Amino acid sequence: MSAPDMRTPRVPAEANAEHNDNHPNFDAFQSVAQEISRYAIKRQANLQARAALHGVALHRLADGCWLACRWGLSRELADSEVEAWLKRVGPSV
Repeated sequence: MSAPDMRTPRVPAEANAEHNDNHPNFDAFQSVAQEISRYAIKRQANLQARAALHGVALHRLADGCWLACRWGLSRELADSEVEAWLKRVGPSV
């Protein structure tokens, strides 16, 4: 008995041409994702981990701000406010 074929099936080119004629050109939209530095990735992970230890979910928003959520309540924080806010929420870990 051989393993099942798990490859993605190929779609004929003419099927794609039909499909694309009925929809807008998505190539015109620019991606909102931006490259971030290794330092920024580590800082984001650190802040989210510290917030999680206090029972707070911390989410990075597309505009660079943060959204802190706890017990069904939420608050938007500027990037410069996050660390001071975490100190007020609970003792440093």
